[in-house]
Amino acid sequence: MNLPKGPDSLCFDKDVFMKDDFDVDQFVADCRKHVQLEEMREDLEMYYKQLKTAMVELINKDYADFVNLSTNLVGMDKALNQLSVPLGQLREEVLVCALFHSIFFIL
Repeated sequence: MNLPKGPDSLCFDKDVFMKDDFDVDQFVADCRKHVQLEEMREDLEMYYKQLKTAMVELINKDYADFVNLSTNLVGMDKALNQLSVPLGQLREEVLVCALFHSIFFIL
């Protein structure tokens, strides 16, 4: 998963959040070595807003696809129901052929 690119001026590396072993205490301790808590808070808030905007854009993009999917599926149940009868008949024919085939080899 790719996170949105944050401003170059952030006091942290955004990719650290995606690490399996991410530790918030270690993150804060590392950042405090370089900047004051107030600057870290401001950068985190700025990046949070950017993440939130990216999430809304992603939802809106995928929502249109979701709505189109449901529109495209209208009538699909009728088409599937129309196939069930011929498929049932074909199944019976295959079973009958298999039965005759088995009987033929027994005799």
